[in-house]
Amino acid sequence: MTRNLDSFRYTGNGNDENNNKPHRITKIIPKAKAKRRANSKLHSNNQKSSVDLPDLQPSLNDHLQVLFVGFNPGTESSIQQHHYAHHSNLFWKLFNQSQLLHKVISKNKNSPHEPVPETPNEVNKSEDQFLNHLLENGCNATHDFKLIKYNIGFSDLVLRSTARADQLTMHEKLNNVPRLLLEFKLSHVETIVIVGKGIWEIIIKYFMNELSISSKNFKLASGNRKSGDGDGGAPHKNFKWGLLQKGSDSTYNLIIDSIYKHIDESSKIYIFPNTSGLVASLSFDEKLKLWQDMVNDL
Repeated sequence: MTRNLDSFRYTGNGNDENNNKPHRITKIIPKAKAKRRANSKLHSNNQKSSVDLPDLQPSLNDHLQVLFVGFNPGTESSIQQHHYAHHSNLFWKLFNQSQLLHKVISKNKNSPHEPVPETPNEVNKSEDQFLNHLLENGCNATHDFKLIKYNIGFSDLVLRSTARADQLTMHEKLNNVPRLLLEFKLSHVETIVIVGKGIWEIIIKYFMNELSISSKNFKLASGNRKSGDGDGGAPHKNFKWGLLQKGSDSTYNLIIDSIYKHIDESSKIYIFPNTSGLVASLSFDEKLKLWQDMVNDL
């Protein structure tokens, strides 16, 4: 599996003779031109800083029960070499409060612990002291790669680390979709959790291109917008948070069918809001409810 995925990785001033202050000549630069210069310099600095950021590799095996998919590693995750490492990110708080690890361990028949525990209380009696520590104290970013032992994996749409997500080109994002689909398939993952609608939008765009579906004929929308919101009227209500399901939008159903031709038919896909502390489209309680619903369905 590792060999199959490796091909996708990315590894003046001066004074006069009398030491008097020189005359200052000020050149007035039009605002638009000055803004372009500033943006160009900022882009150059950001590109340079991103080059210095090491990539963060995924954590995968061939029988994952849950796989979390982020957009791409940010600065803090790159530096620490752990997923969702920024202190303001709510991922690990949601992970712990949803009791996901308890449910995975109690359900996972391939767990290294014998006998397989049926309830969280029995899980706590396990001889695995590290697991006991995680169940009692919770998980954090430093545990991400260790959770593979319990068939919980991590990956990203793009493995390249950047200071900001907008430093990734659309070409780069779309080109990584086949790699991500291959990870889904080779991992035989039961539950795929897309952490951020932006990731799902890229996957949808990739398949729209593959199926020659025009953006004029299909838009991914939650139905929260009203007619006249600048897109010629309200689009079909085809998107909702949580478990991916078909609906009344035949084009969306066609895209979903195409996605499942590339992954295990038994895999479930969940789309969750971004867990960054800067994203407040839903409250924490609303996000936690989505996580708890997913855990209950495991």
